[in-house]
Amino acid sequence: MLTGTRRTVQTTAAALIVLGSTAAPAGADPVECVKRNPLTGVCLLTAGTAGSGAAVPASGTAQPGGAAGTGQEAPPPDPCTYTVAEPQPAPTSVIWQGKTAADGVVYVQVCPRTDGSGVSAVLVFVPNGLAPPAPPVDPRVLAEQAIASLTMRAPEIRMAPPPGSISGLVGLPVWMWTERGEQFLGPARQTVSAGGVTVTAVGEVNRIAWDMGDGTTVVCGAGTPYAPGAEAESPDCGHVYARASTRHAPGGAWPITATSTWTITWSGGGLSGTETLELSSSAELLVGELHVLNQDGGSR
Repeated sequence: MLTGTRRTVQTTAAALIVLGSTAAPAGADPVECVKRNPLTGVCLLTAGTAGSGAAVPASGTAQPGGAAGTGQEAPPPDPCTYTVAEPQPAPTSVIWQGKTAADGVVYVQVCPRTDGSGVSAVLVFVPNGLAPPAPPVDPRVLAEQAIASLTMRAPEIRMAPPPGSISGLVGLPVWMWTERGEQFLGPARQTVSAGGVTVTAVGEVNRIAWDMGDGTTVVCGAGTPYAPGAEAESPDCGHVYARASTRHAPGGAWPITATSTWTITWSGGGLSGTETLELSSSAELLVGELHVLNQDGGSR
């Protein structure tokens, strides 16, 4: 990106741009502006040798936004970048157009060519009290800001039997689900605007993967909350342990991790994109074995 780079510019026969100046050269009649640059609002004059049709920006100032009360859409941001010319042109250079360093500063204006073949650079005189147009806003930068502002949380684990209890048993169904709400499932939405560019980011959970600790991973959506008294398995997010945690897991409990995958889409400023983010929560569940005495007094 060319913004902020420092350039050394030779001032020999460079194209002349004067922002904020309406004075005509000495001895010349005032020039009526026939055409203005739609991006900067500056007047376009023909410059060069006789017969040349090359147009370069001349006097005028940028007009931000559309005309008040007209309902017209504001022009797009200036695609050019501006850096102070180093060194400044010689005092005798035509770039100053009779002015001096005490009257303002000469900038290098770098603009993309309309045919997409690269960029062009010209010199711009900016009078004191004025500033060159701000560089264009990159929608991707705004997208990063919008995504960083989204409120997205890891799953709030809910289980039946509840985590930390000792009521889990081999062969009995375990229900898993997560708390509802935008911060847990989405859609979370955030919009950021700058320089006439607006970008909106939307984040939403598309899956939750449950690592049950026994080597099994169960992929669900938000899951179904357990209804007291229900004896069947969960209709969409459940697990049945085949082994007791007390025999196989350090500490005696199966470690459980629920990981939500957020899909974040953004658009604005003529661009769009997709990002993914994973957030995890952890819990433990003690799963025991039910021993039944037979008629002989032994255990099974």
